[in-house]
Amino acid sequence: MSTENQEAWWESIPSHVGGDAVIATVGAGASNVAIGKNITQTIYDTLGEPTPDDKDTIKRKFAEVSAALQNAQDEIDANTAQMAEFQLKLLAGELEKTEEDQAPSASTITQVGDWLLDNVPAIAEVVTGLFATPAVGRVVGKAGEVAVQWLKSRFKRAA
Repeated sequence: MSTENQEAWWESIPSHVGGDAVIATVGAGASNVAIGKNITQTIYDTLGEPTPDDKDTIKRKFAEVSAALQNAQDEIDANTAQMAEFQLKLLAGELEKTEEDQAPSASTITQVGDWLLDNVPAIAEVVTGLFATPAVGRVVGKAGEVAVQWLKSRFKRAA
């Protein structure tokens, strides 16, 4: 992340966001109301609406991750490095789904994210920076609650 004092975007999501029950009361003068399941409004309230630059921002962050992987070749065995390149392509394919009509896969995002963080610790910091990018956060929000909850738990700050 660019500054150590800046709170990660997922830390800004209220802890009560989650669950499976849908109960709502909408009062007079309410705005930005959405009722139902798999709603990403909380992410947009926190990070803002998607922007035309999101895809380019995400591509730049992936270039940083790829460069970090190249720089860590001495610390990683060849098979792991080759698998990491494949996993990064899968992840990029999902996180670059910035268009309104594109639905990123929560399972792919979480499985690939876990694999990279667990198997290539040399790039964990830059992978964390990728997920901390607001543009990526908006895509993770589109992927749904499973992806958001994974991200919040995987990158939860140590108490």
